[in-house]
Amino acid sequence: MKKVSAITYTIVFIVVVGVLGMASFTKLIHYYDTGIIENNEWTVELGSKLETDIATNFYEKFSFVNLNGAMHNLLGHKEMNGVVKLNNGYLLTPYDFVEEEKLQHNADNIISMKQYFDEREIVFLYVIPPYTSCKYDLQLPSGVSDYGNDNLDRFVKMLEEGGVEPLDLRETIHEDGIDHYDMMYKTDHHWTTKAGFYAYMKINEILMQKLDCEVEQEVMDFTNYNITTYPEWHLGSRGQRTGAFFAGIDDFDLILPAFETRISDNFEEGIFEDIVINKKALDKKEQTSRYTYDNVLGRSCEHFINYQALNNKRILVVTDSYGKAVNPFLILSYREVMTGEADYETIDEYNPDAVVILHYINNIMKDEGYDNCVRME
Repeated sequence: MKKVSAITYTIVFIVVVGVLGMASFTKLIHYYDTGIIENNEWTVELGSKLETDIATNFYEKFSFVNLNGAMHNLLGHKEMNGVVKLNNGYLLTPYDFVEEEKLQHNADNIISMKQYFDEREIVFLYVIPPYTSCKYDLQLPSGVSDYGNDNLDRFVKMLEEGGVEPLDLRETIHEDGIDHYDMMYKTDHHWTTKAGFYAYMKINEILMQKLDCEVEQEVMDFTNYNITTYPEWHLGSRGQRTGAFFAGIDDFDLILPAFETRISDNFEEGIFEDIVINKKALDKKEQTSRYTYDNVLGRSCEHFINYQALNNKRILVVTDSYGKAVNPFLILSYREVMTGEADYETIDEYNPDAVVILHYINNIMKDEGYDNCVRME
């Protein structure tokens, strides 16, 4: 009987492995044919392209990531696949120390841009969004090092020494007595849509003062918006690496104006939620992708005209995905808002009244940052 059992188990094991192998092979062929990855969006990097492709397209990969994350969580592990779970449960991808030379290079480009905009009498605002780990409450597990806030602090000092007064939202959140972590998704590197409104209010306050213009009071009053919460809907960029059981799944809040709107995107005209927001992205919950945030808010990074604005100001926003949570409210506030690059051609053609630069830390710290933007020679 023992021999029969061993043989049976061996046969079952071979069959299971064979089925999984064939299913994975089929998905791999489909990937090579279409370029579409059907599983969890996180793509590992192994020794060769073939190994990476096989691991990326493994059958039921997301289920295995979930199982792996559940086991890490059960065992109390704080690190998994390059992601660290902070003491409060938020997920962080730690940042390495950035050398002074690189920081200064990027800061000098921003400083030079300000000089150019000053000559053109264009209002310039540089915005630093919050980093997942709060500089006043790091929540780092024992033995984990992270230089994200340190890099940003040194970068801010360089900007200030060069005559640029950045809007550091890490500081305003602290000064306003707001829980920093309430502004961030637990499983994503992005801030929440409600944090986007907070950031808009801080940006708008400065723009109104420097542009000497008005914005409708109803736009600036959060009680004039309808908020629909989609519970356990958004598994962010870090959650894709660790699964749904390592740190949970984030809720997603859709914020829409409860007041009358009339917006154009140069192709069609209509109400805000039809022109700026992609609500179809919320028709189906899709946990194997982190793109709820991007797909719902992505349209906001285009060119819009607001026919009901009290002012005639043009705003150029230079941003990455972080701006997607802020742009919707800027669009409701100013006559024209366009997302683009701060290069000579764009500045000459669009002739903005103000330029707002808002970038996530990855883009602030990247090699040769802002080299393609306008700057004094």
